[in-house]
Amino acid sequence: HFRHLPVVDDSGAVVGLLDIAKCLNDAISKLEKAQEKSSAAAEDAVKQVTNLQGAGNAQSEMLTQLLGGLVSQAFGGKSSPTLRSLLAGKPATVVSPGTNLRDVGMVMAEARKAALVVDEGELVGIFGFKDMMSRAIAKELPLELTAVSTIMTPNPESVSPDTTVLEALQIMHDNRFLTLPVCEDDGTVIGLVGVMDLVYGSGGADGWRSIFDSAMDLADDGSEVSSMNSYGTSLSTRRQLPKNDGKVSLSAVEEGKDERPVSKLRPKKPMIASVEDSVLSVTQMLASKRGDAALVTGLNGGLAGIITDTDVTRRVVAK
Repeated sequence: HFRHLPVVDDSGAVVGLLDIAKCLNDAISKLEKAQEKSSAAAEDAVKQVTNLQGAGNAQSEMLTQLLGGLVSQAFGGKSSPTLRSLLAGKPATVVSPGTNLRDVGMVMAEARKAALVVDEGELVGIFGFKDMMSRAIAKELPLELTAVSTIMTPNPESVSPDTTVLEALQIMHDNRFLTLPVCEDDGTVIGLVGVMDLVYGSGGADGWRSIFDSAMDLADDGSEVSSMNSYGTSLSTRRQLPKNDGKVSLSAVEEGKDERPVSKLRPKKPMIASVEDSVLSVTQMLASKRGDAALVTGLNGGLAGIITDTDVTRRVVAK
């Protein structure tokens, strides 16, 4: 269940970083632009992939009408599941405002989720992995002496547990959220969903492959390869993605199939760290550039590893 995936060329040189959250936002943005064009080709593409869209606003309702029964078909004849069903049986990662950052990190690391800050039953804040890295570790705050309330994001927006997965995806896209607190109408905290929870809660691998294939079939806007080309590597050759390597190579591994270049998914220009850099210096670099992951290169310039904001909490703070 990777969110980030390094991209290397045939020589092993690092050329990009895929982020599923960015890929998802790009896919939805393409569909929205295609819908606005109102052409027959765009309409057909929207029909194939707007099962990612919810019914939370007028545009989504219009797209849902356009789709008819396609959303139901995408879920095997079932309606989109609700967040209530997605969170059933899963404990919420709840901490109090006075909990110190070390203890908060332990809770987050165990659940692999952001922490919800609750005071007398009311959601008053949220504290995520990027917050821990950028606001605490990078600034060298004393973890045992710093209350989460001092650096949390206060008064976060929340959604009802009866919100569907598709509606939640639309909300995340529209607001550029990576996480959504889930609360009952009376304020009772139910839990938290992240973008990866929604991805895995809304269909299998085949469905997502179809979604991204269809989004990539839409007319290019000319910016798709800019991030990777600006890093000095041309990716115009059509390639097939290999499987289960933990990284993406640009070399073709299968013949006779529809092959698409990795650049169609618009990998980000990577933030690079060296194996000789300290964890502190890497977190400070990511915080200054508002990043959430860095690719780590060895002394020969090849890919040695990856460090993410989640790694900092799980492998540094919680240890």
